[in-house]
Amino acid sequence: MRSAVNEPLELSIKATTENVRRVMDSIDSYLRRNGVHPPTILDVQLAADEALTNIVEHVYHQQEGTIQVRCHHSDVGIVLTIADSARPFNPLSVQEPELNGDLDRRPVGGLGIFLIRRKMDEAAYEFKNGKNVLTLKKKVSAATEPQSSQLRLS
Repeated sequence: MRSAVNEPLELSIKATTENVRRVMDSIDSYLRRNGVHPPTILDVQLAADEALTNIVEHVYHQQEGTIQVRCHHSDVGIVLTIADSARPFNPLSVQEPELNGDLDRRPVGGLGIFLIRRKMDEAAYEFKNGKNVLTLKKKVSAATEPQSSQLRLS
C-alpha cells in the first residue's frame, strides 16, 4: 500500500493481532515519508497500537470484524481515525487507572486508554453510521519537528 506525501494513509483490515502489527509498519512508513520526527511517530504508533489492540481483544473479542484506519499528516499535525462496526463502545469513557500504590497489587493491563490520552493531544469518540469512530490528533510544528539536514550545494 503506497501513499504519496500529504495523501492520507487509508487501510481496511480484518481485526487480528497480526494485522495490528502491519498497520504499525504502514503508519511508520507513511509518517517517515512525510518527514515526521521519530519520537512523534512512536507516540502515534503507541496510540494506534493500544486502540487497535483494544478493538481486537475487547470489542470484537477475537472474533471476525473489520477495522478502518486513516492517518493523515499536514503542516499542523497528524490525525488518526480508527473505525469499527462492533457494538457501541466509547473507550474514552474508561476511568483512568490508579497509578499510586503497590505495583504488585495493581491489576495487569488497563493502561491503554491512559497512554493514548498521554501521547496524543486530542481524542474524540462518536458512534456514527453504525460505527465506533475514534479520532486522535497529534500536533506537529516546525518547532517540534527538526528540519531535515540536507546538504545544499551552491
